[in-house]
Amino acid sequence: MTTKKINDDTIKISGKIDSTNAAEFEKNLFSAAGENYEDITLDAAELEYISSAGLRVLLKLKKSTKGKVSVINVSPEIYDIFNVTGFDNILDVKKAMRELIVDKMELTGSGLSGSVYRTDKETVIKVFNKNVSPDMITGESVKAKNAFVLGVPTAISYDLVRVGESYGLVYELLDAKDLLDVIVNDRANIKEYIKKFALEMREMHSIEVDDGFDDIKKVTADYLGFLEGKVCTAEELEKMRSIINSIPDRNTFIHGDAHIGNVMLQDNEFMFIDLSNAGKGHPIFDMVSMCLVFKLGQNVDEQTRKNSDLMRWFTVDEMKIMWDTYIRTYLDTDDKALIEKAEEQITAVACTRALLATIAIPDHFSKELIEFFKNTAFAYFDKGLKPICF
Repeated sequence: MTTKKINDDTIKISGKIDSTNAAEFEKNLFSAAGENYEDITLDAAELEYISSAGLRVLLKLKKSTKGKVSVINVSPEIYDIFNVTGFDNILDVKKAMRELIVDKMELTGSGLSGSVYRTDKETVIKVFNKNVSPDMITGESVKAKNAFVLGVPTAISYDLVRVGESYGLVYELLDAKDLLDVIVNDRANIKEYIKKFALEMREMHSIEVDDGFDDIKKVTADYLGFLEGKVCTAEELEKMRSIINSIPDRNTFIHGDAHIGNVMLQDNEFMFIDLSNAGKGHPIFDMVSMCLVFKLGQNVDEQTRKNSDLMRWFTVDEMKIMWDTYIRTYLDTDDKALIEKAEEQITAVACTRALLATIAIPDHFSKELIEFFKNTAFAYFDKGLKPICF
């Protein structure tokens, strides 16, 4: 048995801990922890066994601190001990992550937060970008489970894994296909797929949410504050906040990044994935992604389209068909005036929210594109804010 302090709040414990060395373990553990500690993390990657005597030492450590005691990198065998004894309810116990290599796996889709790979016939893995922490990823997993309980057609993740320097979530999707790939390989039926997608979106937006999800309107208005001095002036910031605050409050479930690249088709049923931005609010917040890609994307240059994970698969004419089919089906109308009004409002919100991405991934957007987002949003504001028409 050895105990070694790695940094200010992490201690590595290893070997076998039982009644014969529990007293020594306690002495070494508290010595490594020092005085006036709050949160303590125990790295158990090399822990081979721990008896009830060792667990009592951990309980004593927990009682002596006002903060949290975490045990990380726990092997399945050690985790079973914590689970059976109920210590996983006393301490924050996290299993050791499996390590996966995706180099030879089929890439089924990608976006700003990460990429999705087909691991085998029954599972896919979403690999997040390096800057996404395990805690943020676990948050997506929790949202997916909460959404599933509400009736949202989504896949539940069951394993957090490490992929090189990044992390990923494994989802069970039995022989599912990415909707984007399905459409690309069956272009003759683009309209039918988009109609089904729009109807699925409408059905999802009929689900009301009480707790467990952030208010998208409030989160957006708060995050816009990060743009001041970097992307916009204080006056411009107030215009953007006014646009967001003009949106009615709703308890509607919102996916947060709803587009055809975040949907899997399983047994002819849609399964929404990538719920990292899920929340509650007005459905207009879920019209943003499709608008940015298939409406505004019609006017970008060819090189920008080629660099896009979604736009590069389609011609401008196909994008026009997809957006027109999507909004007409979602709104269930052919009223040209209503469609144009809805498009204007969706576009203004889309451009306002897109500016947040320019902070998160600054190298992804040109100055010209940032100015386009701003000018489009401000043009809508300057005409006088009107009630959202759907």
